[in-house]
Amino acid sequence: MKTVGIIAEFNPFHKGHEYLIRTLKKETGSDYAVIVMSGDYTQRGAPAIFDKYTRTKMALLSGADLVLELPIYYSTSSAEFFAGGAISILNGLSCVDYLGFGSESGDLKSMQKIAGILAEEPSDFSTILKESLKSGKSYAAARSAALSSFAGTNSSIISNPNDILGTEYIRALLLQGSNIEPISIKRIGAGYNDDTLSNDSDAFSSAKAIRSALESCEDVTSDLDTIMSKLPIEVYKLMARMNSQGNLQTTSCDDFSELLHYKLLSEKSSGFDKYLDVSPDLSDKIIRRLSEYTTFSEFVMKLKSKDLTYARISRALLHILLNMTSEKMNIYTNDRKNFLSYARILGFNKSASPLMKKIQECSRIPVISKLSDSYKALDADSYMLLSETIAASNIYDLIRGADIINEYAKQVIISSDTCTPQG
Repeated sequence: MKTVGIIAEFNPFHKGHEYLIRTLKKETGSDYAVIVMSGDYTQRGAPAIFDKYTRTKMALLSGADLVLELPIYYSTSSAEFFAGGAISILNGLSCVDYLGFGSESGDLKSMQKIAGILAEEPSDFSTILKESLKSGKSYAAARSAALSSFAGTNSSIISNPNDILGTEYIRALLLQGSNIEPISIKRIGAGYNDDTLSNDSDAFSSAKAIRSALESCEDVTSDLDTIMSKLPIEVYKLMARMNSQGNLQTTSCDDFSELLHYKLLSEKSSGFDKYLDVSPDLSDKIIRRLSEYTTFSEFVMKLKSKDLTYARISRALLHILLNMTSEKMNIYTNDRKNFLSYARILGFNKSASPLMKKIQECSRIPVISKLSDSYKALDADSYMLLSETIAASNIYDLIRGADIINEYAKQVIISSDTCTPQG
């Protein structure tokens, strides 16, 4: 039995994602695909457009066999911690043979070379990186320049979003001593940052373009017809059914604007540098410009600068809103070779029972299928990480106006559309 692991956000799920899952299963000869998926918040520092259970259903309808939740401190962090947290879950299952991902270049050898440098951090490379940072470059730009200078690597490998993430996956595999074999599939269709839908009905549009189309529409029903060709047919049917029942609801960062404004006003006097990704300089800047606050997204633009990207600031503000601190992150990632982890099941395919049995037998990390049992399965720090992830999801549901705001009342998704209570 072979298994491929995939780390994803599926924000939302589209044809390119279906292609990735099915192609990876075919090329690796894998019987099963295990997905580690961001929960209700994403790596760019924003809420997911659809809740994690809806996106789990989409994945299970399109080739995934098991979907696990990536804890909040990893799902909303920089590429290094996003990758490290997800790899710690896949590695901890002890039954994943391959790690599959899409990349712009498909150049696995170059990514492995760069990942080796980042994992080892040679002193000469560190010196070049420090000099680049002193010149005023952002960390991402400084690291790119240092890698180009030190390793003579193709600059496009270092700058493309999926290549960067793929490199961090490989770096995490190296640091954690994993035997999982990385496999890269060359990305086809629209680029990661393309924000308009392709006119070609057969072309893959980006998740960003599909989000933009959904977020800008006044009538979701009419817009579903516009994006139908960009979605796997079963995903489209699911969305259409949910929409007809009044259950298809999009969520964006600006839905959190009032809550963030309250949080910033209430803590203005004490500053914000205790929160993850918030430096003292950024904290001061937030305080200075707080009187100009209008919405979440517009405030990010007011704080954005040459050395602080939109995503970095958005993550910082989200961390403030969700009470995510640097102190807690240090607890969860203290050992870079073994991030704190557990495997929380969001959904699975009924036909994947052999996989589920193998995970139960082999996993070196706790497997959580019932939240009510989690306090018995987890140590204190792992339970704290889970609790913070649950709290963040409850806030997501609060903003969406959910009828029941209780993560413990949610149900594990089964691909047959029958559900098993979590307890």
